[in-house]
Amino acid sequence: MRASPASYRGFVLVTTLLVMTLLTILLTAAFVMISAEFRTTGSAYETGRSLNLAQAGLQSYFALAHDLSSGRDSTNYTFPGGYARVVAQRLRDSTAAVRPLWIVYSTGVDTTRSLITAGGVQRFVGQLAYHTRGTLPSRAAMVAANGVQMLAIPTSPNPITGVNLGFTLSGCTIPAADDTTGLTTPGGAYNGSGGASVVNGIEYLANATAVIDSTRIDWSRLLGGEFTPDYVGTFPAAGNSTYQTHYFTADVTIPTGQRRGLLVTTGDVTLVSGSHWDGVIVAGGKLDANVNANYSVHGMVITGLNISQGQSVLPNQVRRGTGRTIQWDWCYARSAINSLGFLTPIRGTYTDTWDTY
Repeated sequence: MRASPASYRGFVLVTTLLVMTLLTILLTAAFVMISAEFRTTGSAYETGRSLNLAQAGLQSYFALAHDLSSGRDSTNYTFPGGYARVVAQRLRDSTAAVRPLWIVYSTGVDTTRSLITAGGVQRFVGQLAYHTRGTLPSRAAMVAANGVQMLAIPTSPNPITGVNLGFTLSGCTIPAADDTTGLTTPGGAYNGSGGASVVNGIEYLANATAVIDSTRIDWSRLLGGEFTPDYVGTFPAAGNSTYQTHYFTADVTIPTGQRRGLLVTTGDVTLVSGSHWDGVIVAGGKLDANVNANYSVHGMVITGLNISQGQSVLPNQVRRGTGRTIQWDWCYARSAINSLGFLTPIRGTYTDTWDTY
């Protein structure tokens, strides 16, 4: 008995529906697999980018000097497609037998938006490091390769003194022998106008070259770019308590108000009424403190370094009188130089899983 044509038509319809269902399932599975592969590839891409950002932040931090006096420091670096948050933390302070040990860890954040994410993927890297502190000999309250001319009534108080002011700061231990010389200058380059000498002595060296050599500052290399300041050609607002570095390529006037840190200028430094600097001043030219009003420098002043470049530098002008001070201070000078502190990475201590510790 043969089947009717209607039966054949029903079989073809069922078969067609079955094939279409099977193709739909296969197509859906293919889309799911492609989507999963796309997400996996995108995640790997973002993870790789965030790792690169974290590594870039870590290397950028190691490449620059930082103020590490508080035992902790942090900064952000912005890169195309993301940024890095870098934190440096002291793990062990220095002793007579060991060097200070730090951990520097960087968080790379990929902010690139895609079809499947809004950015924000993070990776963490870290590395141990030794702290290499900036150094500068505490030669005197003022080291003047260009000499000093004292002004005003000879019997008025002399503002230059190497007796430690003794200001205490967190993380700064003042040594037992904390005083230094009041002034280091070439022989015959100090004119006290017949008045009293520097409070606790003058150290005379043979010539300006000897005075400059005593500072251990390579002025040529510094002028050649081996110095990365926090501020160029400007000062922060008065009252800023952080110790940062400032660089000027011309004469500079320290305005009224208290400021801190390391000031380096290729020209002259002028003090005005109410000028107050806590830290270190390094000048290629002279210090002009011929102001008939109060001024204060607590730390150390070094002047006349342009002589090493074959230039002629006029003597410093320092006015005597009550309320005027150029005084050595151990902690202010140390904190200013610490702003040049570098962290040197220790080989074999790099990790890219710091967040699991």
